[in-house]
Amino acid sequence: IHQNLLTINLGESYSVNYGRDVLETMTVSQGTYITRPTLYPTGHFEDSADDLHTATYQPGSRESSELLSARFVDDYTDVVTEKAGMSKMGYSFVIGILASILTYLLGLPLGVFMARHKEGLVDKIGTVYIVFIMAVPSLAYIFMFKAIGGSMGLPTTFDMNSSSKLMYVLPIVSLSLPATGNLMKWLRRYMVDQMNSDYVKFARSGGLSENEIFFKHIFKNAAIPIVHGIPGTVLGALTGALITERVYVVPGTGNLLTQAINAYDNSVIVGVALFYAAITVVSIVLGDVLMAMVDPRISFADESR
Repeated sequence: IHQNLLTINLGESYSVNYGRDVLETMTVSQGTYITRPTLYPTGHFEDSADDLHTATYQPGSRESSELLSARFVDDYTDVVTEKAGMSKMGYSFVIGILASILTYLLGLPLGVFMARHKEGLVDKIGTVYIVFIMAVPSLAYIFMFKAIGGSMGLPTTFDMNSSSKLMYVLPIVSLSLPATGNLMKWLRRYMVDQMNSDYVKFARSGGLSENEIFFKHIFKNAAIPIVHGIPGTVLGALTGALITERVYVVPGTGNLLTQAINAYDNSVIVGVALFYAAITVVSIVLGDVLMAMVDPRISFADESR
């Protein structure tokens, strides 16, 4: 009872991480082993990467292995080894969340500026960028960013054993710039729609300045649909990016799915797809709740008329 109060079994891998559940494959650490002096229950002492606090029950394991019988006094022998790198989900989340932060830092002010100066130079340049990002296939601009970054001396492949943080740059840029164009497009559209509303004309006739109208009224209402996508952006970082992680050899959740497809590892494919589906449903629900919190006009309660 103390071992597993709740167990999520997404299927057992037979190629990517043999004998391990898909969820465990996504959440255990990777990279080089971290060894330290370890005292086993039998009194055996050695430098090991085994984390004894993660031991789970494997019936008959001591009888089938002399190594395990020399270390453990019972069949709680299945332990997780400590490694220097993060888990697959960890790498995907770090890259995804940093790319999301960069997206909002660039996309929000640029979208506002484009709407504020509609038909101006910045608006036209931004529109060209949006059209380019939408028209060019994602694989094409990812390789373009990879070629440009490689010519600048940035690492083009991911290395878990490297201490350099520069290997994060290209995956983050490849994820952020297309998403920035998409955020600019929708924010500009929402703000331009709000600019033609009657309440804006009323506020202008009431003597409010253009800055007050723009940021206190137009931006506030235009940002409501944008708020709906924030939970999906945060939780979506856990799922990784299939193409980007594959191109830059990032050991993340997205790359796990492509490896499983290549190896015909159906358990991993189904497990990761189920994880993706669950994250999507939760993101949509949280987005609806967050939008209702931001906009008091939205309510999920039925009221009698």
